[in-house]
Amino acid sequence: MGGEGAMMQAIHSLRNNSRRNKREAFEGWTGFDEASQGIKIEPVSEEVLQGIRDKLKMQRQSLLRRRLIASGLVIVLIVGTIVYNMN
Repeated sequence: MGGEGAMMQAIHSLRNNSRRNKREAFEGWTGFDEASQGIKIEPVSEEVLQGIRDKLKMQRQSLLRRRLIASGLVIVLIVGTIVYNMN
């Protein structure tokens, strides 16, 4: 008969799922762990923070320059194409 194997698998799956509720595999776990209270923040000197700020500022300026150059080239190409097609 067709489908017998699929029905057997469904029966086994239901049987195993009903047994799952009886397991106590996670009994020792709690939702709150007092040992780990999140990320520990270490104090950093003002000089290190200023160095990080300066580095980020230089990176932003460099990215801005690249974007301006790229957008300028795209505008020049579009205008050049339009002017070339008008002639």
